[in-house]
Amino acid sequence: MTEKKCQLTEKLRNYVYRYGTELSDDKLKKMGTSLEEINENFSDMEDIAKSIFEQERIAFEKIFKEYDFDGWNAIDILLLVGNEIHQRFFNVSPSVSYKLAEAFPELFEQHKLERSNFIYEKIKINIEKGMQQGMYKNDVSSEMVARMYIAKLNDIHNQEIYPPEVFDFATIFNNLIDGVIKTITNEDGWQYYKQRKQLYSVLSFNR
Repeated sequence: MTEKKCQLTEKLRNYVYRYGTELSDDKLKKMGTSLEEINENFSDMEDIAKSIFEQERIAFEKIFKEYDFDGWNAIDILLLVGNEIHQRFFNVSPSVSYKLAEAFPELFEQHKLERSNFIYEKIKINIEKGMQQGMYKNDVSSEMVARMYIAKLNDIHNQEIYPPEVFDFATIFNNLIDGVIKTITNEDGWQYYKQRKQLYSVLSFNR
């Protein structure tokens, strides 16, 4: 995606969040662009949806790419990722995806699959690291936990379970992390998690 298209995609993401999927020149101008400019850079609304989904995945993956987790405690990695998602929740939140999923269900399913594959590999690595560090239970299956994590993450997109007007993405995600940690940690890991979570909460509050 070109830099120009990235900038327009961000404006369109905000547009869809505020106004939905029907494009209006007057409303686009409020977002700093125009229907003419959009038509010059996108073939149709499906192309726009594809770009918005791609940018959402990139924003999520960027969190992992910005930090060198070599030598980090596995629990700290999960906490930091959760904290970063809380700070950037609009960029990775499914709130915009909800509005596009109904119009483009196949694109949305492909988007979820690609994102899930990325997260699956990261969670597997984290589980294996935590076991080696003595923070996670020795009998934990990295594949099973990774699949469970993905299933719970996909539930966030289910509006019947989590209506977007009632639950915000960051809160749901943090509760998801709590549930996963409680399942996989041994006693030492659980105590470490509770202590570190308090620290990360303070750091997040002060940002």
